[in-house]
Amino acid sequence: METRLALAACVVLGCALCGRATAEAARRRGCTLRALTDGLKVLRIHMTGMLEPVQSALVAANCPLYSMVAEGMAGGRSAGEAWRSVRAAALRRGGPGDALSEADARVLDGLFDRLGESGRAEQGTLIGATLESMEALRDQAEKKAAEAGRLHMSLGLLVGLMLALIFV
Repeated sequence: METRLALAACVVLGCALCGRATAEAARRRGCTLRALTDGLKVLRIHMTGMLEPVQSALVAANCPLYSMVAEGMAGGRSAGEAWRSVRAAALRRGGPGDALSEADARVLDGLFDRLGESGRAEQGTLIGATLESMEALRDQAEKKAAEAGRLHMSLGLLVGLMLALIFV
């Protein structure tokens, strides 16, 4: 009987942890979008305030995804060309943007396609519009992650309790 109770407790704990891990995956998108928006604010300062070139401004943004694009700009490529060349690697599993949705990637597509292609005022407008879009997506992702966190933890716990009842 003690073995069954110990097994039931392990099952409940395991299922609750599985629910927590699933909830954590939903939270990662919000964290990634937060890092991108923070990097975008730094990028705006370096490009429109300090008038740095796109490549060095991307490096200064201190964001892994932006750094990948900056590395892709080696050889004189534009930000849009560099983004298209690193997009798949950046968004695949294990990449710096693996938690991003397709809508998030489309916002980045629009940013990099026009980044560095016009004057200071236009770049400020472009970065400001992208920042607003990313912040809206981030708020949406964080709200969704909070809901998913509660749901997945509860479901994991309930499934664990159900399995524990079966074992005991």
